[in-house]
Amino acid sequence: MKCVAETIFITHISCVRGSPLLRTFLILILLLGSGTVFLRLTAKGESAETPPPVAEKKTGLIPAKFYLTISTSSSAVVLTNGEKPFDLVTEDHMHFFGSGAIDPSNPILFLKISSPSQKSRAALFAKLVVEAEGTETFTHVFDSPGEIDDFVELPF
Repeated sequence: MKCVAETIFITHISCVRGSPLLRTFLILILLLGSGTVFLRLTAKGESAETPPPVAEKKTGLIPAKFYLTISTSSSAVVLTNGEKPFDLVTEDHMHFFGSGAIDPSNPILFLKISSPSQKSRAALFAKLVVEAEGTETFTHVFDSPGEIDDFVELPF
């Protein structure tokens, strides 16, 4: 029983005979073996369950609804995020609505409204309401004499 109690102190095992060099060598082998076991357990390896990497997709896009009201009928209304225009549906040539996705890393919307006649220089007003998921409703009013060609940065 004395040998078992003393095995807690590995450097001083009195029931093992032999040279201290042999005991040190055995301890080094045990340390190296346990180190390799720990390395294998903690190493990041590819498991069979993980799929291969896929081409990077745009994630984090925020779905949003757009409501646009303009002060007079126009010949063309284009709302875009810089890449492609959003599909806007009109009710009566003054009220538009649509939906799309907003990239939070580039939350800028561009609005271009052309007046029906180039001679008309009356002031044109447009109210844009953006209802994005997880954010407060955003409202912005555009105004311009003649045509509107402006942008707004969303606070997302």
